[in-house]
Amino acid sequence: MISKTRSFRDHRNPIGVLILLAALGAAAGCSTAESPSGSGTNMNHVLPSGGSVSGWLVLPSGGSHASTATLDYIANGGSSGCAQCHGSDLSGGISKISCFGNPAGCHHSPVANWATPAVHGATAKAAPGSSGFASCQICHGKNFSGVLTARACEDCHGVPAPHPPGPWRGSPYTHADTNTSNATVCAQCHFTGSPNNPANHPSTPAPAGTAPGCFNSTLCHGEGGVPHPVDNTWVTTSPAAQPHGNAAKAAPAPGSTTGFLYCKTCHGTGTNFAGGVSGVSCTNTAGCHGATVASPHAGQWRTGDTYVHTTTATGNAEVCAYCHLNGANSPIAPPSPPAPLGTAAGCFNSTLCHGSGGVAHPVPYNDSSHYTVTSGTFPGSCSTCHDVSAPSAKAGPVCQTCHVAASPLAAANCTSCHASPPNGGAPAGAVYANIAGAHGVHIAMASAGTPISCDTCHNGLGANTLNHYNAAKSRVSPGDVAFLATYNAESGASSFNPAGLSCSNVSCHGGQATPDWQTGAINVNTQCTICHSQGTAQFNSYNSGAHGVNSDHSDCTNCHNTTTLAVNHFTNLGTTAMEGPASATIGGAGTFIPAGNYNAGSCTPSCHGNETW
Repeated sequence: MISKTRSFRDHRNPIGVLILLAALGAAAGCSTAESPSGSGTNMNHVLPSGGSVSGWLVLPSGGSHASTATLDYIANGGSSGCAQCHGSDLSGGISKISCFGNPAGCHHSPVANWATPAVHGATAKAAPGSSGFASCQICHGKNFSGVLTARACEDCHGVPAPHPPGPWRGSPYTHADTNTSNATVCAQCHFTGSPNNPANHPSTPAPAGTAPGCFNSTLCHGEGGVPHPVDNTWVTTSPAAQPHGNAAKAAPAPGSTTGFLYCKTCHGTGTNFAGGVSGVSCTNTAGCHGATVASPHAGQWRTGDTYVHTTTATGNAEVCAYCHLNGANSPIAPPSPPAPLGTAAGCFNSTLCHGSGGVAHPVPYNDSSHYTVTSGTFPGSCSTCHDVSAPSAKAGPVCQTCHVAASPLAAANCTSCHASPPNGGAPAGAVYANIAGAHGVHIAMASAGTPISCDTCHNGLGANTLNHYNAAKSRVSPGDVAFLATYNAESGASSFNPAGLSCSNVSCHGGQATPDWQTGAINVNTQCTICHSQGTAQFNSYNSGAHGVNSDHSDCTNCHNTTTLAVNHFTNLGTTAMEGPASATIGGAGTFIPAGNYNAGSCTPSCHGNETW
């Protein structure tokens, strides 16, 4: 007993002390066991000899006792098996060995700087085992309120959680490197619908009963592994509108998922956007934004470029200042004079590119004062910042950035960009937006009895609309197509394929794919089946009688007279009713049926005797 007492007092050998005390604990009533089971949850570690199984306590890593304690706590739903021998408060119990007292060397006491995030935070965020959020709960309580002899997490963090107050996505307190196996603990506060989640996180909750996970719509994030889609719905084919770009340029707000700062939490470090914790750089070699400048935007990014900066919310100025403070890296002259040192970054206060007061008109400049400028008013109202054409050293874009065909001061109405309808010829010339195509043929249908205009196929994109203004700036070619719902086919909503220059599901074409808009053509007197299909799938399909009996019956012009057909062929194409009736076109010149021979569904054509259709 004397030697044992010496060992208890000899703090130079704490491991030996623990082994001896474990033996005393066994004698006092703790059960004994062989090596812990493969599951890592066997808490009976005391051998008949009085010592612990091999590797049970290793300092400072903790050894297998640390991982076993955590896995046992998880397996028992938040109840620690350590308490059986070490007491309900883990201060000794029947084992007489406290998890917190002498000998020194237990738990956090020997670890330098344990209170720093780089030490205890990194351990807490690791995979459950000898670390993880569940390991913190054993001593700090299931709700981290400080049970046993451990302090409440709130004492240091300011919130009753194993992390600092939100938003917990910026360096050095980022949640992005937390092992996802901790999701069960995260779910205590961040369950679906929790006020602790950012707005719209998750946008579509997982079914009730789904096990908590970081990326399965049970906590904050939806499927896909990040807070946004990872396919071509998020980053679309250039130069189409970019949903991720629109989100980045939107106004930032506490808890929002918009703005450059939100993007930087995963894609940036410090003042760059070189990848951050996501590992996906905005300037990677795949060429998203270019490989030379670590910026959250592409190219020149001025008016006239596809991805214009004028639609960026001014609340993003703090991030713009990383590169554009006092006009640095600006394609225009810096503000003169610059704002006093220390002025908060703003788009129009002489801290970045623009001077105080913004510009002399709204941006975007989509109002009547823009569209009514004349050669007489231009010098006094516009020429300070703009020239009509390049080259120009002035701050604003030249007029012909948008008016690509001619000066808007000289070319009347639409002709500074295109003819009306666009025809690829004079006076505008075959440049965007005067590309030749089937515009003339379609516009002519208005005089044939079908009301049709630019808005029929370019709905919401007409002159003086914001969409028209934006399309002009970004030079979308071919022009944006948006059909009126009136022209949806029975088989679905109409659409346009800009790669093949073809329309689909347009009712006036019988829902069938059309020829190339620029080079294709249809002979309406002979190519009937390009728009009319047999059956009942479309509004203008044919399905009566004996159309399919033989090849003569499937040749439309053998019975239908193209001359009488022309009277009503293109009237009322905006309706689902058949123009006609079709029976009025049967017989006459060029057909197998003499004029007037068809009567009430029967006829006597030249190819056979009298038959009922």
